[in-house]
Amino acid sequence: PYSLYKDHSIRRYGAHGTSHFFVSREAAKMLNKPVDELNVITCHLGNGGSVSAIVNGKCVDTSMGLTPLEGLVMGTRSGDIDPAIVFHLHDTLG
Repeated sequence: PYSLYKDHSIRRYGAHGTSHFFVSREAAKMLNKPVDELNVITCHLGNGGSVSAIVNGKCVDTSMGLTPLEGLVMGTRSGDIDPAIVFHLHDTLG
C-alpha cells in the first residue's frame, strides 16, 4: 500500500537492475523495436534470481521487495514463504 511507502519508506527496490536493463535493450534490438515501445518480462537466473515486468521500456514491477529475501527461490535464499507455514509446522510437529 502507498501508505507504507509514504509513512515508513517501505518500497520494492528489486535487484539485478543492470542485468534487466541490458536484457531489455538486447530484446529491443532483436525484435527491431524502439525501447520505449518494448513490453517484455525479463529474467535474471543464476545463484540469485529475479523477474521484472518492462512496459514501454521501463521497469514497472519486480519479483523482489524491500530486500532480496522476497521473490524467487535462490541459491542462498528461500524466496517467498507463506508465514502460516511456521504455525502449521508448530501445530504439526509440536
